[in-house]
Amino acid sequence: MSRKSAAPSEGATDDPLLTDEQGRNLLNVGMTRFLELQKEPDFPAPIWLGPRGKRHLRSELLRYALSKRERVAA
Repeated sequence: MSRKSAAPSEGATDDPLLTDEQGRNLLNVGMTRFLELQKEPDFPAPIWLGPRGKRHLRSELLRYALSKRERVAA
């Protein structure tokens, strides 16, 4: 019996999925502030892996943080 290779599917990336705790550490904010940020309309939508499995793409969180930084600097 042959096994199929575990090659990544098309569109798959190496972008890590972060928990809320990891996301707040990445953005250097407290958990309360991170939860408040998630209510903002321009905050990246989470990826749900199940009813309690919420994750965030690292690249989207960084893009969000940089967009906020540029608005403050402008």
